[in-house]
Amino acid sequence: MVNGRTDGPDGPEARLRELRARREAQRRNRARARKRRAIAFGAGLVAIAAAVGVAGLAGKGGPESRRPGGLVRNATPQPDWRPHTGPVPILEYHVLGAAPAGARYPELFVARGDFRRQMDWLDEHGYEAVTLEQTQDAWYRGGVLPAKPVVISFDDGYRPQFTFALPELRRHGWPGVLNLKAAGSDLYKSNVEAMIAAGWELAAHTIHHLDLTSLDPSLLREEVAGSRQMLRRDYGVPVTNFCYPAGRYDRKTIAAVEAAGYSGATTEVRGYARRGKPYELDRYEILGSSGVEGLAADLRSGA
Repeated sequence: MVNGRTDGPDGPEARLRELRARREAQRRNRARARKRRAIAFGAGLVAIAAAVGVAGLAGKGGPESRRPGGLVRNATPQPDWRPHTGPVPILEYHVLGAAPAGARYPELFVARGDFRRQMDWLDEHGYEAVTLEQTQDAWYRGGVLPAKPVVISFDDGYRPQFTFALPELRRHGWPGVLNLKAAGSDLYKSNVEAMIAAGWELAAHTIHHLDLTSLDPSLLREEVAGSRQMLRRDYGVPVTNFCYPAGRYDRKTIAAVEAAGYSGATTEVRGYARRGKPYELDRYEILGSSGVEGLAADLRSGA
């Protein structure tokens, strides 16, 4: 292993045999789910049309208050953004909320009040959140970024990432990056669609969150390339970036990520992400004990 956390979820060998048997059932379930969504789609259009009509009549605030599903400000380049090829910090969050009794990894739960204060601190200190795709556009294709860019990423697909992080980031006009497991996350498809509609980037986080360094070549290819195929099919977006589960990766994993057509991949190595290491992009993992002080110390350490 090149690097990675040892306390994250592993993929026991016993599970690998079971996964192949489960996949066909999962595919059938997804087909049935698509059929149910198609039936509900017509009714949903009626409800959406009614909601838009009410918002158009009643909204008296700014543009975003009248268009709650619209793009956030920083989803598109702003007039004061400039070319940027230097390092960019990427923050990593998991669950927003209090850890329940007996939680296996309680440190991965960040209190919602802490998250709100951390976002306010970033804003007050001149940081502006962008997506990883926007960062790569600046690094490699002459794009532009704010003076102090930061990427705010969320792993796995927990419900508070939609119910809490989405409106909190919208309050600042910022997008996030959702590193989504292609199967078994807590988010509904409509939740992910709403996040994408707000300007969030969707990145792949494998199908089953296995330890990629333990897989044979066939299963490795399925988890890496297959997750991208599933997300692109389900959500109709490019899915250009990848996130190593629990930060575990090695040379064969990097090769599989490149072969699958990803532009970059994020790790759990502490530090600023740099353009010269597209498949080993460092991140700062924000924990329940971090608070504003820990976040500020992380950003100072890599500046």
